[in-house]
Amino acid sequence: MFMAEFVRSKSGELIEARMDTKAKADFLKNVSREFLTPVHLILANSKRLMASQSDKLDEPAKRHVTTVIKQSDRLHNLINDLLEMAELESDSFEPEFELVEMTNFLGEIKNLMSPPVMEKGLELRSEFASANLLVQTDKSRLQHILINIITNAIKHTEKGSILLAYKAVYFQRRLGIEISIEDTGRGMSEEFQKVLFRVFSREESNLEKDQQGSGLGMVIVKRMIEKLGGEITFESQRDAGSRFIIRLPLRAVKE
Repeated sequence: MFMAEFVRSKSGELIEARMDTKAKADFLKNVSREFLTPVHLILANSKRLMASQSDKLDEPAKRHVTTVIKQSDRLHNLINDLLEMAELESDSFEPEFELVEMTNFLGEIKNLMSPPVMEKGLELRSEFASANLLVQTDKSRLQHILINIITNAIKHTEKGSILLAYKAVYFQRRLGIEISIEDTGRGMSEEFQKVLFRVFSREESNLEKDQQGSGLGMVIVKRMIEKLGGEITFESQRDAGSRFIIRLPLRAVKE
């Protein structure tokens, strides 16, 4: 717990400071990689201990090992997010563009996310308005973006449904695509909406319940979408759900 808060504190100070972009990226990479190996070993060995010795451990010991696994997993995710941030801010980041057929691609996303949606008793619906639409984008990055947003939607929705939709639109004076993820969850307060895309920002009222999050997910999502030449906006109302809208060009534009 202490290590996770230490990394969060120092990294937050660095990201907010007015430093050279390359210096920030190098710092994040070096520090994150230094932490990643020992945390990975702690996590792996704790899980191995629980799996092999569970019947020999008393309840207090099981609780202690479970806590180590939970906090190590949290720190592991935080470090991975920091590495992702460092990569996005580095000069060497280059999206790998390819032609993606959106109906099949989003169908794959829906199938991938259906188990956790069903496990929570929710429904994952889809509305694909434009069949066989080809988009030149980074497929793995776009998948990362959508999984992150849908995972958040599942996390913050107790009943109802999540809608995954897309349609062709005009974006930046040319033909593009709009992908939306809408949920019937608890929504966001007006105060939190103002800081949603700031590093380590989380809804204060949900801090204890949702403390496993790094507070970097939506920052990474926004910067990744911008790297793909797109934009993200959202609409949300407390206790009335949220809707995230991603707009991308059909073809990548070379700068």
